[in-house]
Amino acid sequence: MKLNDTQKNRLKKLKPQFENAIREKNFTNALVIFKDIQELLLQNNNKTLLARYKNWIYELALDVEEYSFAERGLIGVRKDVKFNTRLYLEATALLAICYLRILKVENAKPLIKEVLNNSEVIKTERTRKIFNKEIIQRFDEEIALFSLKEKNAKQFGVEEIETDIGFLVATKTESELFGMLGKSVPLNTKNLLYEVDSFAKNQLPYTERKLLQTSDELMKDEEAGKTVFKSFKRTIYNSICDQKSQVYKMWNEKIVGAVFDIKYLIGAITLALNNASIGIKALIVTAAAIVIRFGLDVYCEHYKPKGLMETRKE
Repeated sequence: MKLNDTQKNRLKKLKPQFENAIREKNFTNALVIFKDIQELLLQNNNKTLLARYKNWIYELALDVEEYSFAERGLIGVRKDVKFNTRLYLEATALLAICYLRILKVENAKPLIKEVLNNSEVIKTERTRKIFNKEIIQRFDEEIALFSLKEKNAKQFGVEEIETDIGFLVATKTESELFGMLGKSVPLNTKNLLYEVDSFAKNQLPYTERKLLQTSDELMKDEEAGKTVFKSFKRTIYNSICDQKSQVYKMWNEKIVGAVFDIKYLIGAITLALNNASIGIKALIVTAAAIVIRFGLDVYCEHYKPKGLMETRKE
């Protein structure tokens, strides 16, 4: 049943409020607005559109570590929508990410398999290959980041981190920095990364798989370092690239002539990785050195994390 004009106008007001809460990662506000949207759409039994909003709120739940809420909800979406639809594919991918984040790799595997057997959903071969490559990279980054988290991880002060950074930036190439980062990745993380990556790629046809980097190549220090560095964007990006952040404002002032103390950037990265329970000093030092080597403007342009629901075309 279609929405009437009153309902359409109500949804037209609620949608931008909801999207803004999602963008700001304000789970409390997003959930309040979502409940209003849900009540509105249930009046017309519009389950398809409601499922889309559900996927959005559950993706946000993952980002604020409300894993049980997200897991229950995504399981529900998969039951409510038709198999071989984009909504089902999105819910399945998000549920796989949920399990990777809580390190339930065996739970994630059948979902990863479903996601990559998507020829009935993404019918264009070129688009399907791009999606498969990007979603495998996403799975890799998720297991890399969340397997690095430690309970009671050591917290580092900016003074401890900045001592070595100047030397690294001045003496090491970008390739060497990524290699150093990869060398500092614990064996457990590398093993999990290999397990997830190889399982995912083995779901693809040989002709498609051979075009991708092999899992063995991914284990080399430089490549593992690149994967881990990419994964860190979900932790540090907002702290240094959000236009409202103090670091970003100061960097922009520096561009127009003011003095920028690189210590503020190092401090923001250190704090973000501390808050993410990354307790390995070498990872923090090297990651900060790579960001500085790139420059904040380049980093912010190329490393913005994208939500799965953002890839949906309007």
